[in-house]
Amino acid sequence: MVPMEASAGVSVAQQQLPEDLLSQKSPKFEGVQRDFTWEEVKLLVAAGRLDLLGRKTPEELAYRDDMAQIRKQYGTIVAFMQTVKLAAFLADADAQYLMIPNDYPYALPENTLHYILWSKPALASGTVPDAEVKALFESNLDSSVGAGKYEWVWFVNPPHLQSIPEVVHGHLIVKRHGSNNLEA
Repeated sequence: MVPMEASAGVSVAQQQLPEDLLSQKSPKFEGVQRDFTWEEVKLLVAAGRLDLLGRKTPEELAYRDDMAQIRKQYGTIVAFMQTVKLAAFLADADAQYLMIPNDYPYALPENTLHYILWSKPALASGTVPDAEVKALFESNLDSSVGAGKYEWVWFVNPPHLQSIPEVVHGHLIVKRHGSNNLEA
């Protein structure tokens, strides 16, 4: 990972975010209006402005429609996650983590992938993974993408932003360097 640098002794969280980035997600829109750049993704995560990340409008509307269908069929999103999506992982007594591509990724730049790390143990809130989690996803990425051929940002949403707070998970966004496409 390439850490965000503060400029002129000002922390990243204290830096003023560009107005176009602040207005990218607004109550008058359903979703965001364009893909984020990699620099914007890093800036938003480093600044703790996770609330500004999101999907473009068509993807956000599809996500909401899918969630409504899941609620209709399973009663709750949690019931679906526990009995279908994560059933094998949750039943495996030896598995502590499951890293899979996000079914509903944010509006990210080309050559960038959004993973979800599902976890049985609690994950620390914030943007710095603990050593075990970092080793897990760097090992996976080194073998699938290639050592030194990517950079990443990590975060666990604060409780008020968690879409499924009953199931522990964090977000890993990976940008591959070079011309080859990044695939799940």
